[in-house]
Amino acid sequence: MRIRGGSGLGDAIYVRPIVEHFIRAGENVVVCSGFPSVFDGTGATVLPFDRFNIQVLAHYTAGKRNQATNQWQDICKSAGVDVPLRFEWKVRNQALIGDLRARAAGRPIVLVHGGRTPMARSDGFGMELLPDRAAFDAVLGALAECFLVQVGRAAQLYPLKVEMDLNGGTSVLDLLDLGSICDGAVGQCSFIIPLAESFDKPLLVVWAAAGLSSARHYYISSITPAKVLSKPSSRYVIDDWPIQKIQEAVRAFRDVL
Repeated sequence: MRIRGGSGLGDAIYVRPIVEHFIRAGENVVVCSGFPSVFDGTGATVLPFDRFNIQVLAHYTAGKRNQATNQWQDICKSAGVDVPLRFEWKVRNQALIGDLRARAAGRPIVLVHGGRTPMARSDGFGMELLPDRAAFDAVLGALAECFLVQVGRAAQLYPLKVEMDLNGGTSVLDLLDLGSICDGAVGQCSFIIPLAESFDKPLLVVWAAAGLSSARHYYISSITPAKVLSKPSSRYVIDDWPIQKIQEAVRAFRDVL
């Protein structure tokens, strides 16, 4: 059974629970993905990303215009399954996690991902999804009691104030290790959403008002919190909210870490 999702890292994370479902059902699964590490330990065979000869498409594109469903529900419908967005993960890089916990010294560990080109596009498509820096700074400033760890690998369009910068310094396996042990995550709309939701971690997403009101392309304006977020542990702020409203949302997030 050949399975694929979209081509990104977040897409691969979404596909893993579906792969595990079919393996538990006794299927011989081949995943077409550019992120083989995401499927480490599943028993699936991983081949390079490919759109041809696919038996199970685990993607959300067919449901983009249906605002009655969220992204994970659309993925499950596309794949013909009904499974939770969740998978177990055993930490591989114990040295990294041990060092991180020592540096945090008991403070909540919060992963941070943002300030970079949306969807890694080089043609400018989707730039409306980039949150305003001031809103991101306000969110991180209200989390001063947490140990903030930046993750990802893309070039920064604006810097973020964190205590440990791992941008470009971790493997995909390391990222999954971090997602599995962190206390929460903050980020722009990106892979940080399925990463946090797969491990049931509290999540706060900084959404760009420009994307929600984009008249350039329906694909962009349909990327809403109601559509993309799928768990009650996920929250959001919008970058044009008054600072007091943003800070209230951050306090509510902080209280569940």
